[in-house]
This record gives sequence, structure tokens and C-alpha cells, in this order.
Amino acid sequence: MKKYAPMASLLLGLAASFSCFSAEPAELTSARGNYQKQIKTLTDPVNARYLAYLESLKKSLGAKGDLDGALAVQKEIDSLPAPATTKAAENAGSDKIVIWNQNNGGKADRGTKKVSVSLWVGSREVWNKKFVHIDWDPTKQTKVEILVPTMTADKLRVQVTETVNDRGGLAEIEFFRGGRNVAAKGAATVSAVWENSPKHMGSMLTDGDMATWWLLPDNQEGWAEIMLAP
Repeated sequence: MKKYAPMASLLLGLAASFSCFSAEPAELTSARGNYQKQIKTLTDPVNARYLAYLESLKKSLGAKGDLDGALAVQKEIDSLPAPATTKAAENAGSDKIVIWNQNNGGKADRGTKKVSVSLWVGSREVWNKKFVHIDWDPTKQTKVEILVPTMTADKLRVQVTETVNDRGGLAEIEFFRGGRNVAAKGAATVSAVWENSPKHMGSMLTDGDMATWWLLPDNQEGWAEIMLAP
């Protein structure tokens, strides 16, 4: 073992020397940080204005019925750097979907863990977000809020993809467009209802009452489709 000691000492010495050479001066770290802050300060307003214009253009194209054009603009929006997109989207006041979970009136034996959501124009899907986690609590009601780019859509589809105890369901589905819930009282079509109970039909999802809920049959995933007001 002793014959390896000089080699070990040499390697340790080289590692220490490399560490010294690779250490970055504090002045360089500080200068880089200031540089990055200045770049961000200069570019964020430009990115925000560009995204605001794109959102307006997409809305205009959608209103004219140019769905392909609106989707092309959405693709451009999605290509923007994430920080700028997030900040500008907040400034632009993105629409949002709000999905309320349920726990079977406190019995804590049913609920939903994950959903996939999509927006449709007629029979054509124009936007989606898959496998969104939704909190579930055995004693209180929970919800998830999903930001949605401003676009024309007449139908919202929510797919329950993971349930609690293999017994799914939701209390309410809301879609706020410009601050107005365009899903309120909307016609709801669902894949199935637990024991065909009139107390747990799809219409409970848009009645504005969090104390009512839609329940899926046991051991089934399922979906709900809601017609949106103009």
C-alpha cells in the first residue's frame, strides 16, 4: 500500500491546483450577474409588448374564423422564452379554467387526482394540457387553476385520468374569459354517472353550487364536455 502513497499525494496536489485555477473571481461573478439583470431589464418590456400584440392578433383572427392563422400565432407564442412568456401572459390577463374537486360530502371515499383539459371549436381541438395534478383533501374542497391563452372556443372538455380509490368525480368546472365564467349554466355532457343518480349528473358541474358534484361509476375514468357561452 505504501508504494501508492506518492501517487495519491500527487493526485491530491493536482486536484487542489486545478481547484485553485478553476475558482472564479468574485468580481467576475458580480459583473456577470449585473450584466444578466441589465439584459433582462431591457428585453422583458420588448417581449411583453410582442406577446401582447400576438395575443391581440390571435383573438382577432379567431373572431374572423381564421382558425389556422390563430393556431399559427399560438405556436409563435409558445416559442417565446419561458420567463418572458409568463410575465407577459400575466400582464395580458390570460383566461383560466378552474376545476373544483370533491370528496363525496366529507365521506372521503371519492375524488380526482389528475385531469387533462382541452378547448374545442366545433369538432376541432385548438388547445390542450394533459395530466394536470389537482389537490384532494378528505375534509375540505380543493381546486386547480389552469391558465389558458386567450382564444376562440365553444366547448371545454375535462378528462379524469386518475382517481381516488378508483372512484372519481368533480364538483364544479369554471372557465373565466375576461373575468366572466362562460361555463356557468352551460350544457354538460358526461361519459357516465354513478348508478345514474340524479343527484350526481353532469349538470352539477355548471350549477354554481360547490355542494353538488358529478360522480363517475366505480373503477372508471371518464370525461365531461361543457358548452361555453360566446
